[in-house]
Amino acid sequence: MFKSIIYITHDLATAYYISDRIAIMQRGHIVEIGPVKKVLAEPFHPYTRLLRESILEPNSETAWDEEITLSTIETKEFARQGCKFANRCDSRLPICEETEPPLSFVDGREVKCWLYGVQGKHDTAS
Repeated sequence: MFKSIIYITHDLATAYYISDRIAIMQRGHIVEIGPVKKVLAEPFHPYTRLLRESILEPNSETAWDEEITLSTIETKEFARQGCKFANRCDSRLPICEETEPPLSFVDGREVKCWLYGVQGKHDTAS
């Protein structure tokens, strides 16, 4: 008998060790899906790269005492047209600001980024 689980976490390390496949989500949208080892070792989507680079080393001497609230800027971000990551992406194309990208199939995984879609530089559809 085969079983599947959906494991929702911000902890990429545990996701890496317990998963075969991973879906990276940014603001409620899947931006990349694929084998966990490929996605985390060589991420395609700029958000996945940023997420992987943001993993902190543990420091038990540092305490988090800030109150976290949804700001006006963040509220506007949820209503943004086009790619939800475009304003923070160093690889953005003009289409990113206007149209949300579709999931494109690349190298055995899926990525929601115009860099890998029909108009992108890494287009694999031939």
